[in-house]
Amino acid sequence: MSTCSLEKVLPTECIHEIISHLTHDNLSTLNSCVRTSRLFARLSVFFLYKNPWKYFEIEEEEGEFYKRDLNPKGALLLRTYLSCLNEPSRFESATSESFPTTMDYISLTRHINIPMLYHFLEARLAITVGLTDRNKKIQEAFSALSEAFSKRCVTVESLVTCKSNPDIFTSMVQKFPNISHLDLLQYENTDETLKFIGDHCKRLSVFKFTVCNCSPKLLSDFLESQDEGYLNELCIKITVDPKKLLTGLSPSVIAKITDLRINGLHIDHAMDNLKFQRLRSLDLSDCHSMDEKAFSALQFGQMITEINLSETKISEAGVISLATHCKHNLKKLIMLPCGAADSVEQGIRALATYCPNLEEFRLDVIRVEIKAIMELIQSCRGIKILVLGGVEINNDDLLLDELMDSIRTNIGESIKCLDLREWSVSEKAVIDLTGNCRNLDKLILRYCRNVNNNCIKAISKYLAGTLRHLDVANCPLVTSDEIVAAEEKLVNCRIIHASRFYCID
Repeated sequence: MSTCSLEKVLPTECIHEIISHLTHDNLSTLNSCVRTSRLFARLSVFFLYKNPWKYFEIEEEEGEFYKRDLNPKGALLLRTYLSCLNEPSRFESATSESFPTTMDYISLTRHINIPMLYHFLEARLAITVGLTDRNKKIQEAFSALSEAFSKRCVTVESLVTCKSNPDIFTSMVQKFPNISHLDLLQYENTDETLKFIGDHCKRLSVFKFTVCNCSPKLLSDFLESQDEGYLNELCIKITVDPKKLLTGLSPSVIAKITDLRINGLHIDHAMDNLKFQRLRSLDLSDCHSMDEKAFSALQFGQMITEINLSETKISEAGVISLATHCKHNLKKLIMLPCGAADSVEQGIRALATYCPNLEEFRLDVIRVEIKAIMELIQSCRGIKILVLGGVEINNDDLLLDELMDSIRTNIGESIKCLDLREWSVSEKAVIDLTGNCRNLDKLILRYCRNVNNNCIKAISKYLAGTLRHLDVANCPLVTSDEIVAAEEKLVNCRIIHASRFYCID
């Protein structure tokens, strides 16, 4: 049925309701609706620009190999917003071209993400503006956009902000006290910040806060002042003495924390005997004093799903303790790198025994037995992300092929991201793997000395249409000609290879 016929058969309200259910779909669907007809454009554009940030994933890339705008659609969004300003011609260098807009897309926005907006500005201007004028141009464009958001947004439901000039946080909270989602993880928070939010925001459902110079009592008072039943996600990042802060928070506030981040500090039993009843995510990366007692004394409920132990020196006994306490709830475990000077073989076996629902596992330790990893893969059949790059293998190369066979046999349908950097896997193992793991979105084979052109041909054949990131940097048997051929078949795939490295001044 054509859109004209549809418009005659269904009332506008019905079409609006149908389009509203596309908001959880991908970006292309709503874009297609906008281009269908004037009526569809008028009904769809609000859903597209209400929260455009959710369509972007900002990845942390290894800067020495890959420097460019990670998502070209970010530049399009930035160009659209800049074109809505009163003097868009001032920012032609940031948009490449100036064009008139038929709608005020800024006024349609209900969710504002300042760090991502700033990222898009930096990425775009890094290409079009010289180093001398770059910072000035970024600040000018950012100031103009900040002012436009503050003045022209009809309402704002969520705000993610950071330390910036001008400060959009103050004006937004004053103007829209019904903001339900407030993310201040990158903001320079003080007691005055808490008092200010407490005076204006009473119904936060999501609150993310970095504790810098804030007193535990004031933080407790603020969180307890929120209307009952609204706050369902509470993330606290601690950058000061964790023991002093956590023991100073009231038990009711501890019970509300869903995401706790303590980074680069001494744990010193700071969490002992505290009841984290709703804790879902625990980030202890780069923390000191990590041992098995940290988890045996930690009292959390049945909701913990994610733990990050990167850059810690947790012992094998600590990993075993973690596994036995988290059990079936644990879905994500990150240890990049982890461990002082010992193997975590028994720790991995404990994860295989107690945590069969793992979906993401990232490991980089001093040494590990491959058979223990195979046990984990055989037990956790739903693994989507598996990172084993950089692991020093305490086995011969034949076992590596056996591990690859275990991956494609047990998690071939579920695996989406696989990192095997520095592994001496064979050509046949790579070809067989790509033939069975058809849902791979990201594959990292950096420094894999046996990966050759035949491997690239197999990847191009089996993963065309699904693969979005391929890293074969420092694979000496892969030629630039084969990479050129792969680029034609792997559409929308980011390929990292020696022939594709470049840097920006």
